[in-house]
Amino acid sequence: MSSRCGLIEHTADLGLWVEAEGLAELFEAAALALARVMVAGPREGDLTWRELDLQAGDLVELMVQMLGEVVYLWDAEGLLVAAAQVQEIGPRRLRARLGVVPADPERHAPGEPVKAVTYHRAKVERQGEGWRAEVILDV
Repeated sequence: MSSRCGLIEHTADLGLWVEAEGLAELFEAAALALARVMVAGPREGDLTWRELDLQAGDLVELMVQMLGEVVYLWDAEGLLVAAAQVQEIGPRRLRARLGVVPADPERHAPGEPVKAVTYHRAKVERQGEGWRAEVILDV
């Protein structure tokens, strides 16, 4: 099963859902889906890898923290997440790498102006034989 994602309507904000067969694939797909919501344009180029080593109380908190890094990299450093690799995932820890490319105004167009990833209605849960995550984005 490949991953799928979509948007959720939410008053004054925007929701994002992602489904995948495995938990690692879910986190990878969520990072890429959020980057696509935030920025349109090609993702190819020489990747620079950013290491993440996150600890949290549960999978929801890990997801929100990781997606918060995607927002931070774009807003603060002008880096677009173009790849994601989960190296280790457990109920309270995530080790991953985010592959980034520099923003290029000639190739990248702003999408939704995501300010933050919120905990409101956030979830990471088993669904059938796979996994589903939902987050609300503050835009």
